[in-house]
Amino acid sequence: MKFLKIIASSFSPRSVREKTGLTGRPLGFYAHSQNFQSEDDIINLLKYHIAACERIPPTTKDHYEIDILIASSNGQDLSVQAINYMNSITNTKYKYGKIITVLRSEVGRQFGSFDEAYQMYKKDYDFFIFQEDDMICHVPNYIDIALKYWKDTKDCGFVPFLASTKIHRSHRKALGIKSNIITSCHGAHGMSNAATLEMVTKQYGRLPHNYENNEFIDHLRFGEIMFTYSIKLLGKKFAQLNHGEILVAPAYDLMRGLEIKVKPNLFDKVNYFVDYFFKRHLYMLCDKIGLIEYIKKR
Repeated sequence: MKFLKIIASSFSPRSVREKTGLTGRPLGFYAHSQNFQSEDDIINLLKYHIAACERIPPTTKDHYEIDILIASSNGQDLSVQAINYMNSITNTKYKYGKIITVLRSEVGRQFGSFDEAYQMYKKDYDFFIFQEDDMICHVPNYIDIALKYWKDTKDCGFVPFLASTKIHRSHRKALGIKSNIITSCHGAHGMSNAATLEMVTKQYGRLPHNYENNEFIDHLRFGEIMFTYSIKLLGKKFAQLNHGEILVAPAYDLMRGLEIKVKPNLFDKVNYFVDYFFKRHLYMLCDKIGLIEYIKKR
């Protein structure tokens, strides 16, 4: 079998998040840490990611071909340094296959990258793995694990490498989703096969992403959510990972040698809900009645 791992990247600065936090329904450590602010940071991240792909065996099967495609979404002012780095790794070999690169516009961000890369090579591979550059498959033989989930799940259309989740009511309303059900997979990190993705393409004309504007909320709804929800709409199912199992981890945590937390304990949950219900909601209430503005003027 042939696999293409599509890694969505960008040389644009990202927001800083020092700690991986809780999010999702059910809760898990899916709001991954990140601190990659310059082109040097991104180049070092990609070098670390490729080295991890070399170091961590994806499978025990010698006859699997596992190519990597790095699709980088950028504006018009990409530096010579960034272009030279991408050119330097294009069509090179790594332990389990070859590395391909694509430099593209920012349209659709990472989900536009997933679509563009898939459309370019959809006839050449049996399975496609989707992930971002700052999330790394850190579990040995993760492809063997994913394939077992695929085979054990009736009508499987997607194996999440983090987890599947319910979404907020506001997103359901915007997307016309009536039921409060498991709808999407965090970050669209995971694996699907060529047949399923071709069904999605025929139904929607593309793998879903936001191509109308550059608003974060629309990338979230029409990219992250719809990318995998479109598979469910075709009658396919998400595999359900075993409790406490993930197949990708934050690169920034791995680079710092931090513990990869999977299951939140009672303290984690209490801290999350205190922050959510008191800090956020209390601030919103104080802001609404003008107390925040009053305090600022004092």
